[in-house]
Amino acid sequence: MHKSTKSTINIFIDTLDKSGLGASSMQNEDIYLVPYTLPGETVKANVINRFRSKVYCSNLEILVNSSERSYNTCNHFMKCGGCSLQHWKHKNYKNWKLNLIRQPLLKLTHDIKILDMITAENYSRRRAKFFLKQENNSYKIGFKRYKSDNLINIDHCIILDPDIMELMIELKNSFNTNFLTKEVVVFHVNKLDYGLDILIQTKKSLRINELIKIFKNLKSKIVSIYLQQDNLNPELILFYNKNKLNFGEYNVYGLIPPGGFFQATKIAENQLITNILNEIEIRNDYVLDLYSGSGTFTLPLLKNGCKVYVVDNNKSSIESLIKSTKEQNLFNNIEYDISNLKREKIETHFFQKFDVVILDPPRAGSLLQVTSIAETKVKKIIYISCNVQSFLRDARILLSNGYKIKYILPIDQFLYTSHLEIFSVFETFN
Repeated sequence: MHKSTKSTINIFIDTLDKSGLGASSMQNEDIYLVPYTLPGETVKANVINRFRSKVYCSNLEILVNSSERSYNTCNHFMKCGGCSLQHWKHKNYKNWKLNLIRQPLLKLTHDIKILDMITAENYSRRRAKFFLKQENNSYKIGFKRYKSDNLINIDHCIILDPDIMELMIELKNSFNTNFLTKEVVVFHVNKLDYGLDILIQTKKSLRINELIKIFKNLKSKIVSIYLQQDNLNPELILFYNKNKLNFGEYNVYGLIPPGGFFQATKIAENQLITNILNEIEIRNDYVLDLYSGSGTFTLPLLKNGCKVYVVDNNKSSIESLIKSTKEQNLFNNIEYDISNLKREKIETHFFQKFDVVILDPPRAGSLLQVTSIAETKVKKIIYISCNVQSFLRDARILLSNGYKIKYILPIDQFLYTSHLEIFSVFETFN
């Protein structure tokens, strides 16, 4: 079934791996991986590189199509590297994504409750990172190709909030005629209550006055623009309104620093906050919020009467959170610490102060802190993860130390990718 002519090979796809790549087992036990393919398809591919037993290929042509293939895809699909699974019918894609967490969890523990997966809608992502690069006398503005630093122009995206997409189009048209730079410029854009907050990152100095003129002429609704050069502190260059983000029905808001983190979609944010508050049994519970960011969970908890201790490594996020609490008369019930949770292990005795511990770590997970927490027998741990593999690793530690999983809520806010938001509750009755 497998033929090779120089670097070109015909491959039959057996399954999809955990990253969403089509996978084929060759007779020599190598695994051939091809993007944008589905189980049951035959594809002509180019071998790109090998790493141990994995052979990475590019997709040249689908020779035999799967009946599960969807043709309702974005114009940029297979060019832009943002989405990897638009080509699968939604029912099949949804089942595969749920099984990313369901199947390995059932191997760890049979006594587990997994709720129905919640899926975000198209055009709902309110955070974006895109790039601008000059080519001759024009510009490309958009995202990188799959496994490449090459940029492709983006004029439409089924993932992004339309206001962010409109900004990208406006910028491309404005930079074409007004501003030339040989450098790749990075834009971090957050959609907040009053408009778009923009952080521009560069290595070289840009002509700020001309840059300001470009943004002043845009129709897009902007709250603030910051410029950051060589990883120095961001400099505010334009300000129109407050960088405020209201947390739904909870009558509380956060202040987001330039390029700051918050949940990518509103539906995920609402679900996570609601489930956290449902797990707080007593209004005056003492809660530890690790990786707190600007307070997506802390602020609703404070509003609900809890006392919260927050830890994060980002000074700007903590400063924004403290400012938010002072503006809303919530400061008296918060304590805080700026600490690198990836490197600095919190001592076991510290965790014993708290009724509930919340963790929402980056994709690498929280191995160091989970190892310490597992020894304390804190009665309830709420673990929120955006990476199935690091979550499974950390969950295994908690389970082996006597914790039980109360339930799992999967949230697909990273559409058409292998990334999955996981809300979980661990309890111990010792």
